Formats: sequence, structure tokens, C-alpha cells
Amino acid sequence: MRKLVSLMLALAMMLALLPTAMAADYTLDIYWVGNGDNEAVRAGVEAAVNEYVEDKIGAKVSYHIIGWGDWNDKAINALQSGEKMDLIFTADWEGYGVEVSGGLLMPLDELLDKYGQGIKDTLPQTFLDGVKVNNVLYGIPTNKELCVPEGFIINKTAAEAIGWDVKADDPSIKTTADLEPWLQKYKEMFPDKYPYLMDGQAGRWADEPWCPDWAGMGTNSIAMKMAKGEDGNFDETIYSIFATPEQEEHIRLMYKWAQAGYISPDAALTSFDYNGTFGRGDFLVFSQPLKGNGIKAAEMYQANATAEFECVEITMQPKYVVTTHAGGSMFAIPVTCQNPEAAMKYLNLMHSDPTLVNLMLFGKEGVNYTKIDDTTVEVTPDANWYGVHGGAWTVGNTLLQYVTKGEDPQKNALLQSYADDAIATASLGFRFVKDNVADQIAAVDAVVSEKANPLMCGQVDPDDPNLGIEALKADLTAAGMDAIIAEVQKQYDAWKAAK
Repeated sequence: MRKLVSLMLALAMMLALLPTAMAADYTLDIYWVGNGDNEAVRAGVEAAVNEYVEDKIGAKVSYHIIGWGDWNDKAINALQSGEKMDLIFTADWEGYGVEVSGGLLMPLDELLDKYGQGIKDTLPQTFLDGVKVNNVLYGIPTNKELCVPEGFIINKTAAEAIGWDVKADDPSIKTTADLEPWLQKYKEMFPDKYPYLMDGQAGRWADEPWCPDWAGMGTNSIAMKMAKGEDGNFDETIYSIFATPEQEEHIRLMYKWAQAGYISPDAALTSFDYNGTFGRGDFLVFSQPLKGNGIKAAEMYQANATAEFECVEITMQPKYVVTTHAGGSMFAIPVTCQNPEAAMKYLNLMHSDPTLVNLMLFGKEGVNYTKIDDTTVEVTPDANWYGVHGGAWTVGNTLLQYVTKGEDPQKNALLQSYADDAIATASLGFRFVKDNVADQIAAVDAVVSEKANPLMCGQVDPDDPNLGIEALKADLTAAGMDAIIAEVQKQYDAWKAAK
């Protein structure tokens, strides 16, 4: 009997150990947008991360760094085709809503309750509520800024060379068109360079009136206006933005500038290396979403600079909080994940464990960076991991992050406090559920991807009968834009009534 009891105890101990042993053999495949993979650097970082997290989550990790231009082809196509992946970067502006409506992402509420206490303790509920779809959570947002106005990063060094004594939030630049005299001077001094730099996001411009990525579609083609009007009220009309006079005026300005040589002829290509152009300092103005206090410019410089130059920022939009900024950077667990418990445990550490956060962000101390003091690090140029992945805004909880040499030590606190005086838009909290018009959305997104981006980058004559503005509008109508707007309107009216 005693032998039988001993045997049963031994068997019980083996069975208790079995799930852990099986889990320890599991590797989380993490798809992470980035600036360009570096296999040698990545391998060292993965080894350091795995040494730290394996015992904590019962699994290892493997990072799949996918470049911005390749994201749809290599990450989203893999997600849609059912390849094994355990965590994937997502965002409202990247297609989160489409991924949810397509059934590609797991519901996370139960996993969060079981394994996400660190997330629940640190991430404001505004973020979690802001990314729910039909009151279900599908992504864990980065704990970062909630207010992201559009604006310009100005190459101050280049500006001084052409006689522009530019200052942060320069009051002489009230609209995008106000840049034209300086673009002309830059082109005259540097005829082989292109002064106006964009990142190819169709439909986005620095002083646009639209709420960014308002309908959560794959492209920003439907929106409300973001700011209050002169009467102090919000305009809650739902616009097809490429059918508006505001958008047409901007498209015509971009074409004029492209003809003058202010915009690269490659700007509309997915392969266009705008990060490299920025890093070389071969620009005067870069149109970008900002974060206040010069933080975006400093982050981009640290991640991409291969030349020395100074930057300042000009904010072009008032400070508003919109739904999409809650989901401006997230990680989700795809339905193909075979170990969602380990994936959520890893996400939990991303939000609560400073060691993992800074391993993910900077790599291994003494190899990828040197620590200057308790809060500041200097990246090692020959082993720069910080410039490989998507950036600090994609990594967990920004309050746990070190800052790089030259950045404000209070950067991370400033990021989160920047929204303290921002105004909530009329539609804050509204999320469009796309199931009823999924086919029309796919068709509209395809049209925008093909025709709007070249127009927004100035590469097509707005009056071209086949590729111009009227052709784009006709194709959008044929693709089902009216049905989408009607469905959005119905859902918005119901949402507002329920409020």
C-alpha cells in the first residue's frame, strides 16, 4: 500500500510538472512593426529576453520584425492566412477594426482577468474602454500619450541654412501652404533634395480637419471633423473625406509642390525610405503625428539619425482626444495562438516589469546600450536595437522606460500628461462595427490604397480623367461608399442615443 501511495505521489508530481515543461518548450512568435530587421542584433536581444522571461511565463519569444512598407504583405497576410503567431502589433490606424471584424484576434477579457493584473493596475481604464469593440477587448494598448495632434518636424539646421529662424510652434506657420516660401528657398539651395517629406499615409496631412482613422477602416476615408467650429459646436456630419473641398484643395497643393520638386517622386511607394531620408537630414519639413514637448522629433532622431542636425516641432492641430488614440499602439493575440495564457503573461510583464520593458526597448545593457544614470541610456551604434523595432511608443508602459541621451528625463511623464488639457471630441468612445458592410469596406479600402495615396503625395494630376479626383470619387461610390456611410450613421445615432 505504501509503495502504491508513493507511486501515485510520484505520478502526481510528474503530471504537475508536465504543463510547465510543455509550456517551456513553447515559443511565442511576436510580429512587431519596425524600421528594418537586424538578425545579428535581434538574436542577442532574444537570448537576453528569454533568459529573463522563460521561467516567468513558461515560454520563450521570437521577434518577427517587419518593416513598415512590408507590414501588409508579410504580417497581415500571414495573419489572414492562419499562420501561427502569438502576439501581433496592431492599431486603429493600421486596421485593428478590420482584424476584429474578420475574426482574426482573440477576445482578451477573461485572459486579462486571469493573467493581466499588472496591466489592470497600471493602464488607465480609458485606454481599455477605448479599444473595446461591442464591449469586448481585443487588444492591449501601450500606456502612452492620449493626445496626438498632427504637425511638422522641422530640420532646424537646414532651416538656418536658408535663412529661416524657425521656432517651436512657429506662429508664422498657420497652414501647410504657409511653408511654400521656405520650401522654394530650400530647393534653390539643394536642388537634388526634396524639402517636403511624408510617410505615405493616404489621407493624412498636418492641418487636416478630420478625426484620424475615425471609422477604424484599413484606410482613413470616412471621418467627422475633429475641432469645434467657430460657433463653439461640433460638426457631427459623417464625411467621405475624398469628396470634400478641403481634401481637394490639399491634393492640388501637393501636386503643385511635386511639380516644383518639393516632394520625392517615390513618396507614394510603399518602399519609400522616409526614415532613412529623415535620418540623413535630407529634408526641411516632415509631416508627422506629434506628442508634444518635441518628443516625437527626439525619438525619431535617436532611432534613425545618421547625420547631425537639430529639429523643432510645429503643432498644426488643436489638442483633442479621439477614440483612435486609445488604440494608437496595441498588441493583440491572434486566434492562431496555441498558448494564449503565456502570451497574456508576456503582455502583463510588458506593462509591469521595467526589466522586460527596457530589454524590449533597448536590448541588453553593455551590449546594445550603456547606462548613463538611473533614467538615461546611450545607444551603442554598432549594436543599435532601439532603431530596429517600431519605437518606444510600441513597448508596454512608457513610464517604465529609460530615455535616451539628449532626451528630457521627464519625457515619459510628459507623454502621459500632455492630454490633461485636451478636449474630448463629440464622438469619443464611438467605434464602428463593420460586419454589415465588410465587402464594401474591402472594396473602398482597395480603391483608396490604389488611387488616393498617389494623389495625396502629388504624383498624379488631380484632373486626370482616369486617376484624378473625380475618378477617385466615382470609384469610391461604385465600391459602396454610400452604404458604408449609411451604416456608420445608423450606428452613430444609436450610440449617441444610448449615451
